[in-house]
Amino acid sequence: MKMKNLLILLLLILTTAGSVLSQVPPAAANPGATNVLKAGKIKGKIIEAESKAPMEYANIAIYRKQDSKLVTGGIANETGSFEITDLPFGTYYIEANFIGFEKFTINEIKIIPNSASVDMGTIELAVDRTKVGEVEVIGERSRVEYKIDKKVINVTNDINAAGGTAITVLENTPSVEVDIDGNVSLRGSSSFTVLIDGRPSVLSGSDALKQIPSSAIQNIEIITNPSVKYDPDGMAGIINVVMKKNVLSGMNGIINLNLGTGEKYGTDLMLNYKTKKYNVFFGGNWNDNSDWGKMKMTRETYDNDTTTFLITDGKRNQSRGGQQIKGGFDYFLSDNTSVTVSGEVGKYNFDGEGGGNLHKYQQPANIDVYSVQANNSSRKGNYVSATTSFLTKFDKTGMHKLEGNFNYRFRDGLAFENIDEYVTDGTYSQTNNFLSRVITNNDEKSNDYRIKLDYTLPLKEGAKFEAGLQSRLQSEKEYFFFKNYDPSIGTFINNPLFTSDMFFKEDIHSIYSTYSGNLKAVQFMIGLRGEYTNRSIDHSKVDKPYTLDRFDVFPSAHLSYELVDKSQFMTSYSRRINRPDGRDLDPFPSYMNQYTIRMGNPNLKPEYTDSYEFSYMRKFGNSFVSFETFYRTTNNLMTRIQELKDDGVIYMYTENLNRDHSLGGEIMGNINVTKWLLVNSSFSIYNYKMKGEVLGKPVDRQSTNYSGRLNATVKFSGDSRMQLTGFYRGPSVSAQGEQKGMVFTNLSYRQDFMKKKLSATLSVRDLLGTMRMEGNSSGPNFKSTFKMQREPRVLMLTLSYKINNYKMDRSAPTEQPSQGGMEDVF
Repeated sequence: MKMKNLLILLLLILTTAGSVLSQVPPAAANPGATNVLKAGKIKGKIIEAESKAPMEYANIAIYRKQDSKLVTGGIANETGSFEITDLPFGTYYIEANFIGFEKFTINEIKIIPNSASVDMGTIELAVDRTKVGEVEVIGERSRVEYKIDKKVINVTNDINAAGGTAITVLENTPSVEVDIDGNVSLRGSSSFTVLIDGRPSVLSGSDALKQIPSSAIQNIEIITNPSVKYDPDGMAGIINVVMKKNVLSGMNGIINLNLGTGEKYGTDLMLNYKTKKYNVFFGGNWNDNSDWGKMKMTRETYDNDTTTFLITDGKRNQSRGGQQIKGGFDYFLSDNTSVTVSGEVGKYNFDGEGGGNLHKYQQPANIDVYSVQANNSSRKGNYVSATTSFLTKFDKTGMHKLEGNFNYRFRDGLAFENIDEYVTDGTYSQTNNFLSRVITNNDEKSNDYRIKLDYTLPLKEGAKFEAGLQSRLQSEKEYFFFKNYDPSIGTFINNPLFTSDMFFKEDIHSIYSTYSGNLKAVQFMIGLRGEYTNRSIDHSKVDKPYTLDRFDVFPSAHLSYELVDKSQFMTSYSRRINRPDGRDLDPFPSYMNQYTIRMGNPNLKPEYTDSYEFSYMRKFGNSFVSFETFYRTTNNLMTRIQELKDDGVIYMYTENLNRDHSLGGEIMGNINVTKWLLVNSSFSIYNYKMKGEVLGKPVDRQSTNYSGRLNATVKFSGDSRMQLTGFYRGPSVSAQGEQKGMVFTNLSYRQDFMKKKLSATLSVRDLLGTMRMEGNSSGPNFKSTFKMQREPRVLMLTLSYKINNYKMDRSAPTEQPSQGGMEDVF
């Protein structure tokens, strides 16, 4: 029945395709045909003067020459092209502009009956260079650009991120929050998808972002309401990391070196050789970073009239590292057809050192034990990724095209943890009496195959039809080993209760289509995606695998309205899904420590989210202010539950609550106060509600969550600048607890040398030492508190050298250039 539904959806999409094909412009269907123009039009293309890259979202304004009145305007699409129609006969002049670039004016443009269509050809915009006294100030793109369907963080303008990772960039990014462990949440949700150049990452979520050096990133796109061309995974949306690419011919490259206090080191290299026929690229990186921290936790459990207290005061040190080599080539078979082959291999590791002093006692007094716990963990492995793609263009504009992509990803890993707890005296001096000694190991291997085909067909009057197919085949095998120390024989022995293995397999087949166009000043895109999922979990301790066989439909809609006064309105809707992974579903217990056991839930259902957004943006010269509101509701909400059982151990597992709701807004401004001072700030606030049932009791909780950011850049000259950032996050609630607010600040200074070939950046992170995480949780017969703080005032030095004037591609084309966002409408 599920495959039957998929065939029905395919038939509906093909029927839609048949109807829109009838709208193909006559000139495309018959090259010899001519169109009768009912009104005048002006078209052209806008590129960067230096790199020759197309300038998507460049502004075009058309003025009447007689009185300089603004008549209409528009923006360039992803190829830099623009076309403005329905112009009355008359004489006009045009202004083309983009933030950080000089305005370009073309005078005396006549629209007359025998010359009603005017092609402006290629317009080149140059970087704005302004003299302030004796100082030359060079215009540049803002750190954060607000586009129609996404926010774009230009990493090269974020000097506070120098020497860090993608996590460091996101710490001061609107809509994003990062805790002291580098875990990322997008509008309050940790369910999001990470893409690298439009393709899925080998690692997932925050783990992937922690491995990408900021010096190798061109920009990061935050897409909170994607269209159906994207995979629907991730409730909160998508974080797409766009890597640096060179656009100049010949041999070019860039090398970066960073080091910091507290044992932080890293380097990365990119080389590129480009000709008219092919482009070869090679890169690599190595990093080894340690983060030192401390923590304090308390827990109280209640059994009739007896209260048991457990106080832990210790350290929580972490380190991450890895090495990566990547390379590939682009081969241009013709002006319209190209092939790309790329791959990467690498190693990753995440290590932890925790534990500390423990004091366990009871009131009335029956127990009073002092002990020390040593907790050492490591997770490391290898990964391989290979991609082959092609692009065929069927017209000169590049809008009529066919794209294909095949991607393979492999990852293996070995995780182990040693937990020793031994009795001490009241001063925590060690004895030879162990309370507990355990060793856990987890060995895993995963394979992921993905094949995708996308077709784009331009239609009449700027409309467009897109359709695509995709198959994802994923498998993962995990082996869990657990050993207890037996003091009678002086060795570790296997514990079958926590030893098992699991095989997880998930196949997802997708089909989608979108239709975009305009109704006068309103531009729109509607889309529909269908996915058939077949999943199984086979466990060594069960006779029959847990299976899932289902079909889901995901619609999306985007509307945009732009006024000639540079104001813009946009609203959108999308439906998304968050699927539980193998570990979430594994029903067998996993040992965390002698006080806590973690378990999966094979009956866990996917979360489904309906997301609505409305946004407004107004430009003021080179500045802008934007405001957006959002409403997100999730069914089958997956929530972590803690339950104290009769053995005195807290069991952690995941259940589906009924639903939650988030309603809020965000205001952001990018203000050029003067030629030497740029201020970017944002403030977001949302109300969060959750309803459901936990351990047989109703849950109805809510909180008002808010956060604010400030980023100020002072340009002392064209070669030197200073940047100050600040962030505050307010308190929030969960199903069984709450978390307090947090604030931190960073300060950086960058100096360029040798005509900007060499740059040096010095930064201090958490300048005031205030970044910490603090909260509490409670349930039947227990309550607990925690407080964690990471290493403050980290000093980082980063050096960057460009080889042969390496020039980055600002347009940042990817394997999936726009992924069907609203920019495809224009």
